Amino acid sequence: MTTEIKPLSCAIIKDLGRYNFASNEKQWNVQVLMPDGKWLSEKWDEDDEPAIEGEPPSEVIAMIEARLKSYWICTRREETLARIESFRPMFPQIDDAWARKQIESLQRRISSLRHHLIED
Repeated sequence: MTTEIKPLSCAIIKDLGRYNFASNEKQWNVQVLMPDGKWLSEKWDEDDEPAIEGEPPSEVIAMIEARLKSYWICTRREETLARIESFRPMFPQIDDAWARKQIESLQRRISSLRHHLIED
């Protein structure tokens, strides 16, 4: 019997929203889909937008990790850092899967844009 190996899937999302319903302040929420199918996320103040565009998952995870370590009190810190550490050996494969997905998406976009070119 053969076991099917699922290819790694990774996604990175950043959005601005109101996550504390007791406040009108907006925050940036950055999420990374991890190999276990669960999201790793962290928030930044609106005026402290994290620069993640074009960064591979390992770099975005490092930003999240640094943010967690900067908190004086964080009830989920140890659990989240342990989760990050458990996936650290897979970072090269996670980055590879992300880069391949980005290339595929950009190639589709380029292909769709070619239809709008005026032929010489």
